[in-house]
Amino acid sequence: MLNSLRSRNNTLTGDWLKDFTLIEVSFEVANKVGGIYTVIVSKMSYAIANSKEYFAIGPCIGRLPKEFSEEKPPGRMSESFAELEKNHGIKCHYGTWLIEKNPKAILIDYRGLSVKSDDIKRELWEKYQIDSWGTDNWFNEPTVWAKAAGYLIQSLNEKGVFRYSPVAHFHEWLSAPAMLHLKSAGMNIPSVFTTHSTVLGRAVAETGRENLYDIINTWKKNGTTAPVEKAYEYGVHPKHLMEKAAAASADVFTTVSEIMGKECQYVLGRKPDVILPNGLDMKKFPQHEKIPEMYRKYTDNIRDFLLGYFLPYYEVDTDNAMLCFISGRHEFRNKGIDIFIDSLAGLNDRLRKSRSKKMVFAFIFVPAETAGTKPTVLEHLSAFGDAERLIEKATEKVEKNVLRDFIHGNKSETKVMLDAAFLRKLEKLGKKLKGMRKGIPPVTPFQMKSENNIIHALRDAGLDNSKDDRVKIVYYPAYLSEKDGLLELAYYNAMIGFDAGVFPSYYESWGYTPLEAAALGLHSVTTDLSGYGKFIETHLRPSETSISVVKRDGKSDTAAAKELEDILYRITMMKPSDSRKERERAKSLSFLADWGTLFENYLKAYALLLERA
Repeated sequence: MLNSLRSRNNTLTGDWLKDFTLIEVSFEVANKVGGIYTVIVSKMSYAIANSKEYFAIGPCIGRLPKEFSEEKPPGRMSESFAELEKNHGIKCHYGTWLIEKNPKAILIDYRGLSVKSDDIKRELWEKYQIDSWGTDNWFNEPTVWAKAAGYLIQSLNEKGVFRYSPVAHFHEWLSAPAMLHLKSAGMNIPSVFTTHSTVLGRAVAETGRENLYDIINTWKKNGTTAPVEKAYEYGVHPKHLMEKAAAASADVFTTVSEIMGKECQYVLGRKPDVILPNGLDMKKFPQHEKIPEMYRKYTDNIRDFLLGYFLPYYEVDTDNAMLCFISGRHEFRNKGIDIFIDSLAGLNDRLRKSRSKKMVFAFIFVPAETAGTKPTVLEHLSAFGDAERLIEKATEKVEKNVLRDFIHGNKSETKVMLDAAFLRKLEKLGKKLKGMRKGIPPVTPFQMKSENNIIHALRDAGLDNSKDDRVKIVYYPAYLSEKDGLLELAYYNAMIGFDAGVFPSYYESWGYTPLEAAALGLHSVTTDLSGYGKFIETHLRPSETSISVVKRDGKSDTAAAKELEDILYRITMMKPSDSRKERERAKSLSFLADWGTLFENYLKAYALLLERA
């Protein structure tokens, strides 16, 4: 069928595709939790352009989100809503999801169905042997929501609300009960199920008790798949069994990368039919010519913060420094935070032993529980800001006086132009800043509710911001905001101000962060255990630093940390002109993962689905 479609239109975007309604079901519709939100939002314009009718279905958790505008449900949809609320306690909200292309969405308030949670889980056991006895709300709530989504799709289909033949696309185990409900109810709605990572694989990888990839290779060698006992051993059996049932039941099963495809085959027992790499809509990212100006602007913001943070303790040269960062969920091993810290320790020793005056400022943007900003940090930044504003104001006055004297042919004397009041204020601020020089700068500007493995690892690595350290640390365990009183930058703007984004993941089904870093014109570091790393590595030249892929497959953590240290050292020691060229190349390489190219894989999945249907 796919070949015939190509011959008809030389493309996968022909009239055939516009003959059905696409229903996309995810717990992250209008609910930004993780990477799946980015997947759905970033490809939305392509999903709508290539379907006749589109609906997104997500949860309503308490109040309706700001990015959703509720509207009156059209036609017989209102009848479905009324019946669902009467019969099951399900309340549905129809409206527009306020993102690009304004897709129609239905958000489900599933709380009224929660009283039947045990009945829903009992049914999953009886029909699919999904053992969910004793589960908590992290399992129960999405399961009830997804069951409600199943009721909703069934009702809308039976009432003929969908104007074209429906096709349903379900994301992750959280939406699986909706698909399983439709199968059990005999609904002939073709289904695609996408797992973005396996629950069991992630759990094994993060604990570090066993090497996930060695286990998978053993199962492959023996011709077996993961025994269910392994999921019980790691305490993830309810989600694993849900995921496995969905993979087995879907008409078309997909995942997001080749490395994840192998994992699915031996963890879930089914090889994916189609690989759906995650892309970005590159039109939304700054174009090549705009990045240098944005880089200068936001780098200045970051350098000002660093001066205010460190100068009260000792001198730092932020102009002769490499700025890098890591970001993501607090998965210490999976996200490679452990080897990032180890590599920085090695880099610190290396730079101290060298004659170079280069410094490195490394930020760790990994959220954790805090009790607010440290008062001393706010005091230092405030004092630095006062001095900066005072000097800027005086400088403006001097510039005007120099210009006036130049026009009149008079000789300018800068000392005379700096009035006594200014000099007194400047002296007072100088004494205040000097009086703050006690101890060493903290590794985090926030008060932590409890010390975590990041704090412990920094301490063990000797990265404590001592005066002689060439690598300085800023652990930033809060979400970036333009009004946070510290960096005062939104996440993407902050990214543009850095030289390198470092994401040395041990477990990463795809990896949006290294792709985003490249798209914003940074040196980007990923690994060969990341879906994106495997995707991009065949396009890279040996030892280039535009996008670097650390070899972690089959290597020890120590060896991987040393390779990462070498990469960071090369980036640190590069001439500014060479660094700029490499960052421009990273930007160019990022277009390989543009949705304009990658969405064709979704069309292949839908074509295969229709062929099987």
